[in-house]
Amino acid sequence: MRAGTRSSRGRSRDINQDSLIYRDFRPQVDWVLAAVADGMGGHQGGEVASRLAVETLVAVVDRELTASAVPESVLPLAFDEANRRIMAAAAASPTRDGMGTTLTAALLRGPVALLGHVGDSRAYLVRGHEVSQLTQDHTLVGAMLRNGDLTEVEAMGHPQRHLITRALGGDGGDAGDFSRHLLEPGDILVLCTDGLHGLVDRGEIGELAAAKDPRRAADDLVRLAFRRGGHDDISLIIIEPWERGGPAA
Repeated sequence: MRAGTRSSRGRSRDINQDSLIYRDFRPQVDWVLAAVADGMGGHQGGEVASRLAVETLVAVVDRELTASAVPESVLPLAFDEANRRIMAAAAASPTRDGMGTTLTAALLRGPVALLGHVGDSRAYLVRGHEVSQLTQDHTLVGAMLRNGDLTEVEAMGHPQRHLITRALGGDGGDAGDFSRHLLEPGDILVLCTDGLHGLVDRGEIGELAAAKDPRRAADDLVRLAFRRGGHDDISLIIIEPWERGGPAA
């Protein structure tokens, strides 16, 4: 399994409020964890919320998989615990009132990808020349797009595209959506925050991810987003579950 990760502060930001993790739990357990989180809630709140989400995710995955938990139950437990921790941290400090974060996470083993998601970060599957979005944007514009009221191009430039309707923390929080996917040899998984997908469309993401080593592709995608403004924090993880050409031995 090969991966490339990158997180960069946006041009209009004082700090990077995104967090990401790529963690191989082997040989203790035969799983790999990848996740991106995009915090919100002001200068302090967003950074704290995304960091808490990722730290809690790692701790719960480590604890539950080591204890031989049912794998499908691990991400829901982690999202729920992260949600509670973020809400408690917000309640303990007036400067963090209303803070929250997106979280898109993948647990990978062999052909199995377990996804957990809340907010407007995304998971894409690149398979051949096709790029599919595996997650659903929890935004007002996302709902309009699904209802056929907007095209994908119109959604990228919509003035309310950043209005999130579900997140961890925030006004009551949300434990997320969860799904299971079977990967095929040659598939590539991309997790990213809206700092990337808000400026680079899915076709371009898939083309660069498929054409290069994951680390070089991640660098090139960040550079492309910056050439188009790069106003928001940009984080992404590109994962090749198998070596190109087929499954690993």
